[in-house]
Amino acid sequence: MTDSLITVMLVDDHAVVRTGYRMLLEMAGAFSVVAEVDAGDVAADQYTMWSPDVVVMDLNFPGISGIESTRRILQLDSDAKVLIFSIHDESIYISRAFDAGASGYLCKSCSPTEMVEAVRLVAAGKLYTDSNLSYIGMQAAGLNRSDPMQFLSTREFEVFQLFGKGFDSRDIAERLGVTAKTVSNYAILIKEKLTLGSTSELVRMATQFVSARQPSGQ
Repeated sequence: MTDSLITVMLVDDHAVVRTGYRMLLEMAGAFSVVAEVDAGDVAADQYTMWSPDVVVMDLNFPGISGIESTRRILQLDSDAKVLIFSIHDESIYISRAFDAGASGYLCKSCSPTEMVEAVRLVAAGKLYTDSNLSYIGMQAAGLNRSDPMQFLSTREFEVFQLFGKGFDSRDIAERLGVTAKTVSNYAILIKEKLTLGSTSELVRMATQFVSARQPSGQ
């Protein structure tokens, strides 16, 4: 930690939101925001440039999600500490975040005090789950097997969401750094696990899933 301050990278695609986070953390007196980025892929690309103590990461981005960005950062630095800060409180997002290597999960409905404390604890090497999600957080490790979506691997869930955002196999392959054939193989596995008969059914289901969870105003 530089000069005894906890260094932080803020990752959110809304500048006004990042400004609010910066002010909140810096007013607490123990933090230094060393970088602000507006996309998950940029965060992964710039992580080693800044080597922050904590990355505060949103989940929703036009390109790769915060979950995929978290995975890429952990591939670069296995000791990286990522705190997911999201509007989503469903267990599937929480479990995927921790599967990707996140150190904490916090909902944007939390109090400013809790956000500051979460960053502090994650920086200290502790795992953190939103106090209002304690039950969901405990369930995240033991998935709800009545929900077939929970059977998807983290990467399959990532591909599923990208289909839901309107990307085709070639686009998804480019964004994830794999071949189109690999994406097609993922699509086959997803269809089998979700008992879908065609790719069009997969896309329709994925689109409905993403749309139902899209924040208002985006």
